[in-house]
Amino acid sequence: MFVIRSYLPTEIVFGVGKLSELSERVKTLGKRALIVTGRTSTKKTGLLQRVEELMRKVGIDTLVFDKVIPNPISDHVDEAAEIVRREKIDFIVGLGGGSAIDTAKAISITAPNEGKFWDYVPVGGGKTPEKAIPVVAIPTTHGTGTEADPFAVITNPATKEKVGIGYRNTFPILSIVDPEAMKTLPKDQTVYTSMDAFYHSIEAFLNVKANPYSDVLALDSMRRIVTYLPVAYENGEDLEARTNLAWASTEAGITETLTGVIANHALEHGLSGFYPEITHGLGLCITGPYLFEYVFDHTYERLARVGREVFGVYETDEKKAAKLAIKKLRDFQEMFGLNKRLGELGVKKEDIPAMAETAYRILKGVVVVTPGGLGVKDLEEIYTMSY
Repeated sequence: MFVIRSYLPTEIVFGVGKLSELSERVKTLGKRALIVTGRTSTKKTGLLQRVEELMRKVGIDTLVFDKVIPNPISDHVDEAAEIVRREKIDFIVGLGGGSAIDTAKAISITAPNEGKFWDYVPVGGGKTPEKAIPVVAIPTTHGTGTEADPFAVITNPATKEKVGIGYRNTFPILSIVDPEAMKTLPKDQTVYTSMDAFYHSIEAFLNVKANPYSDVLALDSMRRIVTYLPVAYENGEDLEARTNLAWASTEAGITETLTGVIANHALEHGLSGFYPEITHGLGLCITGPYLFEYVFDHTYERLARVGREVFGVYETDEKKAAKLAIKKLRDFQEMFGLNKRLGELGVKKEDIPAMAETAYRILKGVVVVTPGGLGVKDLEEIYTMSY
């Protein structure tokens, strides 16, 4: 039996060239906007300038906050929230990868309410934000699915806690997903972000709350990534590949909203909270296959479906098909050099217990929906397997 709860209030405009519709779609949101972006990439590609021009076209003044880093931090959220308050910003544009859009969401609930961002985090102040400023999401990567979900992942650099938040008022009001904005994505980011989307989908598919609605999207997302990531990796200008990867990311975001991820995301948050230089997508690839092996007896029937419906495994025995699915996943990751060990990335073995404790404490919600009933010691064991 299954239960489906669906709340997806974001208007998603998807397609090549759709960024040109920005002017018409935001003109009713106000007269002052804050564009939240990274330090260099949207400037180098000219995308930031284009977005500013499209806003000016309909009389919207823009300010730019360009301090976002790959694992965004609460300090920057609080700094930008002060700008929003002082400058009387009407809406926020998240322009960039998941880090920029997540930061925009975090700012949107911090600025109109009292205090700092960490006051609205379950492991912090635990408050529920009553108000939020509208967010427009313009993704430049095909990975996080944040354009289609309410979630934002922010790290507290003082405590090394990398947490995910999500409220009904943190959905973007509008998301424009234009694959043309992703053509300049470097090879490494093409891989890391696509595999982030893949793990959103496979984790949602294995989640104990999986349902027919989320399953359709999860399987389709995984198939598109397996088919088109090698193409985009070789030729970033291939718009068909970029379009399919962009849609795979968006539907993975919807799937994550419907169902949610499982313990692999807790493991990665614990890892990159301690080692922020480790890219999110890479971290997921390192621990993911070991997690699937660890919970194999509880997930093999679903893993067998992944083997058959995503990787084209021809095997009637469920357990054999499931084992082949994990092997095929590792083989796919090996095409891009993603089968690393934690030890070779500089992770200290003595940090594993603290990483596992932090991962469980800050993301217990995704651990408890993992088949097998995992606890802190289980997370320690999976880190050790990955070491």
